[in-house]
Amino acid sequence: MGADRLLMRAARLLCVGAMIACMSGCELTQTTLVQAADEVVAEVHVQVNPGTPDSKLTAFLHRTVDPSGTLSEEVPGATIVIRRSDGSTIEMAPTDRGTCIVTTSPNGGGTCYWADLGITNRIRPGEHLDVSIALPGGGTLDGSTTVPGDFALLTPGQEGPCKVPRETPFEVRWTRSDGAWAYVDEALIEGIAKALAPQGINVDQDPLYLLGISVSAADTTIVFPGEFGVFDRFELDQALSLELQKGLPAGTNARVTITATDSNYSNWVRGGNFNPSGRVRIPSLQGDGTGVFASTVTRIFTVLVTSDSTDYNVPGCVEG
Repeated sequence: MGADRLLMRAARLLCVGAMIACMSGCELTQTTLVQAADEVVAEVHVQVNPGTPDSKLTAFLHRTVDPSGTLSEEVPGATIVIRRSDGSTIEMAPTDRGTCIVTTSPNGGGTCYWADLGITNRIRPGEHLDVSIALPGGGTLDGSTTVPGDFALLTPGQEGPCKVPRETPFEVRWTRSDGAWAYVDEALIEGIAKALAPQGINVDQDPLYLLGISVSAADTTIVFPGEFGVFDRFELDQALSLELQKGLPAGTNARVTITATDSNYSNWVRGGNFNPSGRVRIPSLQGDGTGVFASTVTRIFTVLVTSDSTDYNVPGCVEG
């Protein structure tokens, strides 16, 4: 976490200063470092994918510091219960850490909990949920979320695959989600390195991940693919950035995700230049620790980029 990195950096700077002072024959005064707080951080996320069996409910728990010096440690033995609007409950179980996260710091750890997909898929857009976390050794964390309302894609007019001609940007449009604070727009583009190689354009990642954001509940349009790279423009090769403004080359495809987020998600998520509510995390869990209980609703479609109109027997992404 950021506070831990700052503390470690301060400690290193203090040691360097002490070494310099000793070498110059100066006498050091005694300095006391404040012990960092050992606090449980819980990140509970509900991802609802309407009409699919792919909804997900996970909780990642870790402690902020560890006596051995690692950034975080596991929190096994917690009891996590989700209470639904109808009074029924969902109890989460421990599982492999990869279910919650893709990558972690090599000197950090945590414990992942999840709920069976058959149960999670019953959660609906617009539903109010409460969470109660009983920590091992005592202590509790509590919070609530209201899942954003359902929404529909307008362009393209349905989920699933659709096609566009090469070098054809188009505006993705969707209906408004009640209760959403923002929309996270993601694209995972495959085949772009091979497609652009003849032009001498180097693509370090394939698939290429691009992130965009619509920063209010009323902002329900984004241009594909150019505006999806708004948070990546300082990292992308300039020639690649210019090509993305033109559209995608033939032979590529992209998985596009539009996600409506609740206020808890928007106030907690921070990454790079993506800080929808400022640079300070605002927790939505209260009690003996900190963290977030966030919910999202997701719509997904796939763009197939053609060299001529006969490629792929699927609808066009844009009408007409």
